[in-house]
Amino acid sequence: MKTSLSKKIEQRPWIGWALFLGTMSVVFVLGLLAASIVQRRTEANLMNQPKYDLAEFEPRNEVWGLAYPREYQTYSQMADTSFHSKYNGNAMRDALEEDPRIVVIFAGYAFAKDYNQPRGHVYAVSDVHNTLRTGTPETELDGPQNSSCWACKSPDVPRMTSQMSPADFYKTKWSAMLSEIVNPIGCANCHEPKTMNLRFYQPAFVEAHQRQGKDVTKSTLNQMRTMVCAQCHVEYYFKGDGKYVTFPWDKGLDMEQIEEYYDSYDFSDWKHAISKAPIIKAQHPDFELFQHSIHYQRGVSCADCHMPYTTEGSQKITDHKVQSPLNNMEASCMVCHRQSKEELIKNVYDRQDKVY
Repeated sequence: MKTSLSKKIEQRPWIGWALFLGTMSVVFVLGLLAASIVQRRTEANLMNQPKYDLAEFEPRNEVWGLAYPREYQTYSQMADTSFHSKYNGNAMRDALEEDPRIVVIFAGYAFAKDYNQPRGHVYAVSDVHNTLRTGTPETELDGPQNSSCWACKSPDVPRMTSQMSPADFYKTKWSAMLSEIVNPIGCANCHEPKTMNLRFYQPAFVEAHQRQGKDVTKSTLNQMRTMVCAQCHVEYYFKGDGKYVTFPWDKGLDMEQIEEYYDSYDFSDWKHAISKAPIIKAQHPDFELFQHSIHYQRGVSCADCHMPYTTEGSQKITDHKVQSPLNNMEASCMVCHRQSKEELIKNVYDRQDKVY
């Protein structure tokens, strides 16, 4: 007995053709979808297999870029210095010219000579070359600074401290390393070359945790996305005649605990030229202050805001243009916050107005 569908097709043959063509269309679309999925997965696998082997202490960022071109492309965008926010940005700014009172505040200290606001990581080496604080050394044994000043400026630093001890490196004159420290902050400062895992290269960071009885090698990936930044974005000082880079965290990371640590050593960065008072010049205690923030307490990492994830084709990558979240709010702040861009910027400036 013929089914009702068979009868309908017999009476109206076009229905059969419509069903046939419809079925073929569905099969064709599903085939395209399956092929696309396979292609994207293959592309992802190929992209995660670098074409170049990287040496253990390869300092050249452009060589890493051959293996990871997408990340390197975003890293290179830090050369752009056009972003300005209310209080900072990524352009060269002369703090002494903007506020001459700083010259008096730092009287007798190198920052009274020259104090420029920081630019992007790609300028780390050139900017330390051009500051008056490093002087104008005529020989490798000349100049006011030790190589401690290189500690957070270049992936050439871990290369050099693998050849000589950190102590020997720090006590060497800054000018003696001019021919060696040539690559700005980059890939090798954060990544292990074989696996791309985040790693710690800064001895002072690891040593500070060891003195507290902590093993940083057991950090989670999310913790690492903050702690690799904390290798440099912290308060530190140069200890003793050897100018050994040291983080003053033995008593804790709060400002009062750091002050107590310095007091126990009777340490000061310099004696003020006018008041003769011993003074500590806090560097940039970003990590210490961040620990008191609601973001830190909710598990947000530095990279979540300053290096948010982005997509390129089928690839999800970390944006290596390290920058203010205010210059990339759609990918940083607005992933979690539902307020408008204008309202979020106002929230930031309202808080900054209270401390600037």
